[in-house]
Amino acid sequence: MFVVVTLLAAILLAADLYVFKGIRSLAKNITRNWIKKAIYWVYWVWSIFLIVATVLLIANFQNISVQILESKSFWLPFTCIALFLLNILPKLTFLIFHLIEDIIWLGTKGISKIKPKSKPAGKPISRSTFLSQLGLILAGIQFSWFFYGFTKGKFNFRVLEESLAFDKLPEAFHGLKIVQISDLHLGSFYEHFNEVERGIDLVNSLNPDVIFFTGDLVNNYSWEIDGWEGILSKLKAKHGVYSIMGNHDYGDYGYFASEEDKQKSVSEVKSRQQEFGFNLLNNQLVKLQKDGEYIELIGVENWGKTSRTNPGNLAEALKESRQESFKILLSHDPTHWEEEVKDKTDIDLTLSGHTHGMQFGVEIPGFRWSPAQYLYTYWAGLYQTANQSLYVNRGFGNTIAPGRVGMKPEITVINLLKKT
Repeated sequence: MFVVVTLLAAILLAADLYVFKGIRSLAKNITRNWIKKAIYWVYWVWSIFLIVATVLLIANFQNISVQILESKSFWLPFTCIALFLLNILPKLTFLIFHLIEDIIWLGTKGISKIKPKSKPAGKPISRSTFLSQLGLILAGIQFSWFFYGFTKGKFNFRVLEESLAFDKLPEAFHGLKIVQISDLHLGSFYEHFNEVERGIDLVNSLNPDVIFFTGDLVNNYSWEIDGWEGILSKLKAKHGVYSIMGNHDYGDYGYFASEEDKQKSVSEVKSRQQEFGFNLLNNQLVKLQKDGEYIELIGVENWGKTSRTNPGNLAEALKESRQESFKILLSHDPTHWEEEVKDKTDIDLTLSGHTHGMQFGVEIPGFRWSPAQYLYTYWAGLYQTANQSLYVNRGFGNTIAPGRVGMKPEITVINLLKKT
């Protein structure tokens, strides 16, 4: 660990020294000396503080995990992560542009030396700082973008709507309005009750027929639910609120004194959902009934190729299913659809979450990009085959990086239609 931490500190310091070289080059034309000194002091105080904080966070990771458990707060590590990203990413952008400028300048100098010597006509070659200036502007924009995402963007809830038509859908369920939320990660919201309640009120304002929550109520611990019961119990729908467990709900990424404590936390995550009105489906099938007709709702516990805990059992959940029934599956990880559902079952619609769209990306009409697409085949939005559909919700909350940058928290509306 010492070697890793030392190497990381050395890399961060080397990057800061190189970025500072570019900053100093841009500041050389500032005539007031005190302004230049102030810029240099702010830069190095900020940089050294972040390097030390990063090293301490990594070196004391286990102790910090214990402190999180004792203090019942993710505030400190998540704040450190936010500050680290605000520090390193804009600097990386500036570094790249300044490096390109240096390479061009060195190339120009090299070419000038190779050419036959002659008396220069006019002024000698001067060093351009255009690319460094451009890099600084882009770094500033990036800093502002991330700062907004970490402070306000994570509460900028948006509603996305899809209308899906199916042959098998019973007539009685034509026009059924499903509202899906996913990945609350309550511990990451600290005590921003008003902001989250606004999102919950937005869900209710959509007048849903049924609400589905597709897992990750917490980051790791059942105590994260404390204080949120009154807000979550406000969720109401004509056919009820149904939920499943996500990978984080099993405490695999937390610190527990014993396996018994861990299992107690998992049990509490399950039982407390039922206390505030969620119908938790653990590898179960229930029927939603209307006007003498029904559809099958299947909920499985977490199933994921890379998850530590995988109690999801689709075969168990489907054992009472009827072939002719219209089926909706709630499964947290969309890789489950890829591995066990698509072209292997007659499940019509699967709803998932898990990916968060990496909480970072660009989504504009006609174009979308996120690092999530390099990790997941199905990472956000609607995917369809001839007879089956998957919708991946981008998540309501956040984890690890405490914010949303270009990937707004999502509330999904799905209108079911009878295909004619």
